[in-house]
Amino acid sequence: MREVWKSVLAFLKNTIPEEVFVPWFGKVEFTEDSEPDIINISVPSVPHSKFIKAQYEKDIEEKASEICGREIKLKITVKDPNKGAMISEPFPGPANTLPEEEKAPKSIDEIATKCGLHSGLTFDTFVIGNANRVARSSAMLVAEFPGERCNPLFIYGGVGLGKTHLMHAVGRKILEDNPNTNLLCISANRFINEVVSLSAGGRYSDEKIQKFDNKYRNLDALLIDDVQFLCKRGGTQQRLFNIFEALLPKNKQIILTCDTYARQLSDFDERLISRFGAGLSVSIEPAEFELRAAILLQKAKQQGVKLPLEVAYLIATRLNTNIRELEGALNSVIMRAEVFKKPITEELAKEALQGITGTGRISIENIQQSTAEHFSIKIADMHSKRRVANVAYARQIAMYLAKELTQKSLIEIGYAFGGRDHATVLYAVKKITKERAQNQELNHTLHLIEQDLKNWN
Repeated sequence: MREVWKSVLAFLKNTIPEEVFVPWFGKVEFTEDSEPDIINISVPSVPHSKFIKAQYEKDIEEKASEICGREIKLKITVKDPNKGAMISEPFPGPANTLPEEEKAPKSIDEIATKCGLHSGLTFDTFVIGNANRVARSSAMLVAEFPGERCNPLFIYGGVGLGKTHLMHAVGRKILEDNPNTNLLCISANRFINEVVSLSAGGRYSDEKIQKFDNKYRNLDALLIDDVQFLCKRGGTQQRLFNIFEALLPKNKQIILTCDTYARQLSDFDERLISRFGAGLSVSIEPAEFELRAAILLQKAKQQGVKLPLEVAYLIATRLNTNIRELEGALNSVIMRAEVFKKPITEELAKEALQGITGTGRISIENIQQSTAEHFSIKIADMHSKRRVANVAYARQIAMYLAKELTQKSLIEIGYAFGGRDHATVLYAVKKITKERAQNQELNHTLHLIEQDLKNWN
């Protein structure tokens, strides 16, 4: 079984970013077990065990079972059950000058709210799928070791895919482990307003600047949402750069979310872009069908509503854009059921979703054009019989995106690509889906094309 574990470990190493693989699996040790169908591994701490169990147990068991040709189960042993408990020494922060009556212990919810975190945005409520698995693993790593690894953490992806949720989940976990952490979560727009207020009345106030600098340079963790809104804001970017220079050398954690890859940002200080990419950049991709359905079931459960599986599948099929629109469609279905005092059924859901579609005006022609431009080939190549490697690969990617972003059938997609049969399209979809789960570069390519397609809406 030791050789099986080595093969599984090699598989994980090829599918997980090194920055995530090393800290989580570098200290894992294999232990022989008396049971022949058990892979027994030992880990340093309880949090370590919980993380591997939640994130990778299924992958490990499936790969081991595939290698052995029979069902294999994972067993995790913790070397030191007390390791990873809440650290008694708080992060160094500004002196506590509150009156004695205000020093009473506060709940984590109160602390989190004061730091700018939203209630409910935790790791427990974050639904995991292939589209966000790597990003969540990276976020968990940062939450366990703030300031030590992946600093800054740069999370990017389209609108409504869960970037903000993941960032708030990291902040929440950091505070749960260390309630005295001096943490601030803020939107880019609010940060801009704070910088603008420094020169209220047409001139800068030394007192305001000093207060601003003290606030940000004494933080243990800074979380900024939607940094793309800082474009063309030279003065604000300079302030942020100064904060980076103050926090990073002291190993203070910085987390940023953005709607695109750092190098794709326009009208940004090159030094700041360099800082964005100095740590770990991870993307959250558009949710696949299974993840969309799981999210709907989770959202319904949070509202105390029992959502039939077939209704979740119906909504997930109808909308394939982002989580916010999924939630809006779900709310429409729930509201219709409440208004007409009817149970939630497929028929009721279809009535509630009339006119709602998640594909906007994106067409196969849009996808073909954007993909062709990205790979510097002719649109005609999408319909041709040419099998040159780069052309065939671009064509397969366009087919995959057509299946993901439109409501067209495999037959219709094949017809739009020069009359190819549905089997050819299915092969392309399966191939790109598999590669996307393992290839970060392909993930990034797909993300850029999807971002470009937004311009068609």
